[in-house]
Amino acid sequence: AVIGDFGTGAQLEYDVARRMCRWRRRHGFRLVVTTGDNVYPDGGRDRFRAAFFRPMRCLLENGVRFRAALGNHDVRTNNGRPELREPAFGMESRNYVVRRNGVRFVIANSTPLRRDRLRRMLRTREGDRWTVVLFHHPVFSPGTTYGSTPGYRPELPRMFRRKGVDLVLNGHDHLYAVTKPLRRIRYAVTGGGGAALYPCGDAWFSERCAARHHFLYVVAWPDRIAVRAVPVAGRPFDRFTAEGRAP
Repeated sequence: AVIGDFGTGAQLEYDVARRMCRWRRRHGFRLVVTTGDNVYPDGGRDRFRAAFFRPMRCLLENGVRFRAALGNHDVRTNNGRPELREPAFGMESRNYVVRRNGVRFVIANSTPLRRDRLRRMLRTREGDRWTVVLFHHPVFSPGTTYGSTPGYRPELPRMFRRKGVDLVLNGHDHLYAVTKPLRRIRYAVTGGGGAALYPCGDAWFSERCAARHHFLYVVAWPDRIAVRAVPVAGRPFDRFTAEGRAP
């Protein structure tokens, strides 16, 4: 599962977390990756209990592991060190790689984004079938509050194509959005984890945008990555696939 912009400690975060717990009982995920802003307003340790441990208790107590990215709110306290030092967030460092069953998660700090570091992290090794990149600030976003991050294009999409990236997941805009396949790569924004929502706008690259609280449920198959956007209540309101290079 994937969640972003969630750590408010408010009722909407609890609503999303409860839906994640109900979904897990039927669909059985054991890993949650985040796109940042895990603890509002400033990533301070005094907020961990209200913004993370209490809302996510039903996941943490059932053995679900978190692997988090840092967001702009997380680094306001001591440059994010309180979260980096808390094992429950699962951050090996500011920039790290997690491998699970042929899926390589490249989790980067985008406050600021170290492109040289990201390039090195994208080196493959034997057994890497899919590559999913996660960081906070979006490469492509149709949101009218922040939108696409200035200066990321065209360098990052070019790097991702050359390095064989299949899916890019970002946050920061508090909404759900997914692009059309751009040179076969999908770019999704998942920033509806509990913070106040932002409006959608129009963009040439956009396939779907919705200002809804949600999380993403992601399944990697041998020939595709399938993604569903799951709201607080009701059926998934969107789904898409990343076809990749069919290795």
